[in-house]
Amino acid sequence: MKMYDLIPTNGRKSFYGKAKVEVGNNGEEILYSYNMPIIKKDADGTLTRLYQDEPSMTTCTHIKSFCGLDKKQFMALP
Repeated sequence: MKMYDLIPTNGRKSFYGKAKVEVGNNGEEILYSYNMPIIKKDADGTLTRLYQDEPSMTTCTHIKSFCGLDKKQFMALP
């Protein structure tokens, strides 16, 4: 497994290490926001919510950059 810093898609230069993505051997990716696993993207694009609480505004920004979902869409995931 390897890990890289998430690249912002909203014009910011960086998330300063607060958002990281872990890439598994099978192609799955897991977004970590403040070292907490938030959402998993399987190799086929299937999204799985790992964080069951309501995310902060900053974490919502991380989610948006990772997979394009807004807060309402994220909260609707199983």
